[in-house]
Amino acid sequence: MTHLDAPSPDEYGFEAFGLAETILKSIADEGFTSPTQIQSMAIPPLMEGNDLIGIAQTGGGKTAAFALPMINSLLADYQKPRQNMPKVLILAPTRELAMQIEQCIVTFAKGTKLKSLVVAGGQPYPPQTNKLRRGVDILVATPGRLIDHIGRKNVKFSDTNIFILDEADRMLDMGFIDDVRDIADSLPEEHQTILFSATMNPKVRNLTKNLLNNPVNVEIAKKTAVADTISHKIMNVSRKNKAKLLSEILSGDDVEKTLVFARTKLGADALSKELYENGIRSDAIHGDKRQRVREKILMNFRRGRTKVLVATDVAARGIDVDGISHVVNYELPIEPENYIHRVGRTGRAGAKGIAISFCDPSDMRLLIPIEKLIKQAIEVDEDHDFHIDVTTRGKAGGKKGRFSRDRNGRGGKREDRGFRENRSKSDRYKSRDNVKAANSDWKKEDRDDRRAAPKKQVKSFKKDKPFRQDKPVRKEAKRYDPWTAEAKKYTDDPVLGKLLGKPPKIDSKKEDKSDFVKTGAKKKPFKKKEGDAKPFGRKKVRGGKKTLTAKRPERSHKPQGKNNGGNKAFSPKRKTLRPTRAA
Repeated sequence: MTHLDAPSPDEYGFEAFGLAETILKSIADEGFTSPTQIQSMAIPPLMEGNDLIGIAQTGGGKTAAFALPMINSLLADYQKPRQNMPKVLILAPTRELAMQIEQCIVTFAKGTKLKSLVVAGGQPYPPQTNKLRRGVDILVATPGRLIDHIGRKNVKFSDTNIFILDEADRMLDMGFIDDVRDIADSLPEEHQTILFSATMNPKVRNLTKNLLNNPVNVEIAKKTAVADTISHKIMNVSRKNKAKLLSEILSGDDVEKTLVFARTKLGADALSKELYENGIRSDAIHGDKRQRVREKILMNFRRGRTKVLVATDVAARGIDVDGISHVVNYELPIEPENYIHRVGRTGRAGAKGIAISFCDPSDMRLLIPIEKLIKQAIEVDEDHDFHIDVTTRGKAGGKKGRFSRDRNGRGGKREDRGFRENRSKSDRYKSRDNVKAANSDWKKEDRDDRRAAPKKQVKSFKKDKPFRQDKPVRKEAKRYDPWTAEAKKYTDDPVLGKLLGKPPKIDSKKEDKSDFVKTGAKKKPFKKKEGDAKPFGRKKVRGGKKTLTAKRPERSHKPQGKNNGGNKAFSPKRKTLRPTRAA
């Protein structure tokens, strides 16, 4: 791994890199005259085809640092891309960042034949599949959707020579490490790998050793990890007054566009709704919303229709909107690296920005690692109505902002915490004894005497004597025995009769009021009448043959269908109404 010293960007312009004329024209049309520091250090080794790790602060032009040499290499010996075989693969952690990279590529590749495509979640598959079949030069994708297309055999990496990971720390640290490794293994052996990020943890740096081959390490030496044009403030406020303080800040005249960061998706929606009810036009963006909705929200925020945008940490990597004057950390991030990406949405390209962080007593433990990472102490702003005095803020040699109880309150040192070898009984059990003694109506001496006294013997119960002499003994009722001679006298009992095997007794005098059968009435013989002959009546003749009677059934007025030898299909005909002539 080799390190490069950054030359001064004012020494030369983009012409010194040897870029194509069409690229230089696109750069001039965008108004860029001189490269940034990360571009001056990264473009020369990338033009030579080396692997590279680039680490720089947000807003330093990292996207153009890898996009310009990539476009130049594709234009050197351009050939039409083959079906489902992109030449360049760029991975990004979020959809917004992937769309931002693709927009930058389209800007610098204006006037060329290069084709690019964004493959991300939240969009339908057929349009992406059709464009891949027609062939694309540059494929910008998120890992999840790209794995789906690989499984459907819509993407093949036989012609892929350049592999770029933007925001590599987030990519490898948020659960995409296995997907990135699988994609890298499917690439050709001789390919160029480029990693760019604003931060790089030591653990993540070790993971990149398997992905890169003798890379060039380009790192911008800065006093702070964020831009110098950003001013940081802390406002100590209780949790219940955060929304009121935010509304007061957003009502200021110097606030143009504000990006507010919440920790959860539900919190972002609730905060946006509360601001909208207070008369502030706001909207929320996070991963649970559909892609079309997110694009519309960002478009309204760019055009100034929405003044405030509430977002989560996922959106911190992909929001690139000009004119953001304030970034408010409504809740401090759990990971200190996310603070850099949050405040990096303002103060871009040399512009000035303000980063305000709300801090309640429970957030002090998160503030110390942030100050250590950015290598500067953040000033506390007390000029507001909701300021609270946080006296337990960490200092050198102190508790470093942690609101832990005193050790003496928990039992002191280890040898005095109530272990059995030092104490016969811990304080926890002593408190129970004190509660028992306070609630009891007898003293400790009486309790000891009662424990020492012999136990009383319980007298055994005798049948001849009742247990209590003061109350009479209740006599048990005699149980009914159906087999006794006295019980057999009651022959009318149907249950007893069934047990004794007697037949049920039927009362013949009882009237039967049934409508169907009348007892006692004789049945009359049925006689056929002459007019009751059936139309299909059959008549037996000699020889056992049967002949139909002379009477035939009347023909039906309904038309008969085709006789197929089985059941006739019912096909009714609609009656058409003929128009009547006027009289």
